[in-house]
Amino acid sequence: MVKIDIRLKEQEILILQSLVGKELVAIRRDSFNYINSSSQVVQIEAENGLFYLYSFTEPLDYFGTKEDVAVWTIETERYQVVDRKVFIETPIKEKIKSVSVIQENQRLFKNGDQTYDVWLTRGLVFDFGNRQLSFEKAIWFSEDIYIHKGYDLSRKFSSVDAFVNNDWDEGVTAECEREIITLEEKS
Repeated sequence: MVKIDIRLKEQEILILQSLVGKELVAIRRDSFNYINSSSQVVQIEAENGLFYLYSFTEPLDYFGTKEDVAVWTIETERYQVVDRKVFIETPIKEKIKSVSVIQENQRLFKNGDQTYDVWLTRGLVFDFGNRQLSFEKAIWFSEDIYIHKGYDLSRKFSSVDAFVNNDWDEGVTAECEREIITLEEKS
């Protein structure tokens, strides 16, 4: 069985935890031309510093074929890709009440035997109490980070059914479960 884990790492979760209770000053992202997305990076400015949500492809096994798969990281390091951007600044100026990390476990079975066990981070939801801001990885191969604002945003992410009901080969079945880890202010 092939196991792949491209969830955010523990140190990245700690960065997100450090944002809870702080003011999210602004995000900087690509201009929204056709869809609300930013390619490869979103800069997050909080009262405790600058952070970067990166989405870079790397060659990985994608259910039997080698493909360039987008992998997310959250870092404090500013890569050169940021300097090549003409960012649009979106002021937020709201205190972050919580951050939800949405993760998926995708499993593939061939004739009843499990062949793949894949974990990935599907997205992040910043909750301000009266509204939310989310970042979604909607497509495996795309370096685009989809950005949404509104309410109950994790429910608006791509459905797990898109994976389960994919056009798999004969004898192949899929399962997908989503879990949400909510990071809240420690009392």
